[in-house]
Amino acid sequence: MPEALLRPSAGCDGLMRAGKIAVLLLVLHGLIPFAIAQEEPPFLWDENRYGRAEDTFSLSYCVDPRDPSWEADRDIGEAIADALLLEPKPFMVESPSIEIDETQLYHHLLRDCRLYFGFKLISQGYPDWLTVTRPLYELRYILLGRDGTGDALADLPPGGAIASVLGSSADLRLIQFNNSRPAAEQWKRFPYGSDEAALGALLSGEADAALVWEPTFARLLKENDRYASLKVIRPEPLNLPPMPVGAVLLSEDTYLRVNVDRAIADLSTDGTIAEILERHGLRAQPGP
Repeated sequence: MPEALLRPSAGCDGLMRAGKIAVLLLVLHGLIPFAIAQEEPPFLWDENRYGRAEDTFSLSYCVDPRDPSWEADRDIGEAIADALLLEPKPFMVESPSIEIDETQLYHHLLRDCRLYFGFKLISQGYPDWLTVTRPLYELRYILLGRDGTGDALADLPPGGAIASVLGSSADLRLIQFNNSRPAAEQWKRFPYGSDEAALGALLSGEADAALVWEPTFARLLKENDRYASLKVIRPEPLNLPPMPVGAVLLSEDTYLRVNVDRAIADLSTDGTIAEILERHGLRAQPGP
């Protein structure tokens, strides 16, 4: 990814960072990357060079490999285009950075695509020049432990260390819940900059549990056997509701958003999105 203007689904959740949409892309990594909402889009000194390509008979959409769900997003974009009787035109975003700032996002939406997939849909998380689709699907943050950790967060004794990703919606929930407990019953919270770093702390024994974006853990588990020693534990008594994920587009594209939302609703109802999610091994539910 992103959580509101978020990373493409990876990991930032609605945090306000000056000049940055901290993107889930980081609704790539499960974070909610986002910048302070503003009425006007970012300034591009060469904006007039781009214009917007004529795409009456096609649907252009950006997918971001930094988002662990990007392959499913690519196929869902194709299904949406087919439902609208348009030619699908996916654009693969290439960037060495783990985040996308608002200027880069605006640039892509002007030049490369009408839709940018992989953003966590966080209420009031986007600037006025952007709008969002209805949810494509819902994903979760999960809590992981090692053998002997127990089966739930409630089993972790006071003073135990929890690694979490700084700025994610799950991290904010952990802070709020932990601070509501008596001081003698609180856990230690170790914030990290990424899911990988939080999981590394758990593997090394620095932390007793890790709170991460489930798609990121699933991807890492496929890539490296060392994560196989970790187990999912129940988050109770911490509440971790599912996170809706969708796409962003420029606010001026109101007509397109209405039609895309109708297509998403139809694809959710007929089972197409569920089939795509299952094909890519995502433990997700189609959006409501």
